[in-house]
Amino acid sequence: EQYRQSIEVSVQISDSIENLDSEIKLGIYRIIEQAMLNALVHGPSTKVQVVISDEVVDLVSIVISDNGPGAILDEVSPGVGSAIIDSWVGILRGRRSIDTSPGYGYRLEIEFPRQISD
Repeated sequence: EQYRQSIEVSVQISDSIENLDSEIKLGIYRIIEQAMLNALVHGPSTKVQVVISDEVVDLVSIVISDNGPGAILDEVSPGVGSAIIDSWVGILRGRRSIDTSPGYGYRLEIEFPRQISD
């Protein structure tokens, strides 16, 4: 609510995501939370799109893209938000990729199995 005047957010979530384990849902929430903060604080971005889907069998995909200024990826120093995202990606046994370049914003994509086992 406090950022409503600063950033426009679009969210698309597949209906079947509701059936995921609560730990997976928490991981999704925390990943999106940190990505949104990064987009707002480090962008600064005015638009963010979040898509959560499970179109690929047994995989969940989170894509978060923004219209911030972008950067040269090799010149970006990871911070606390990135560490939190990476931690959750590890817990969810997933993988992440980042696509960015100056003038084209950021695109964070994370994929992980629908079920995690110990």
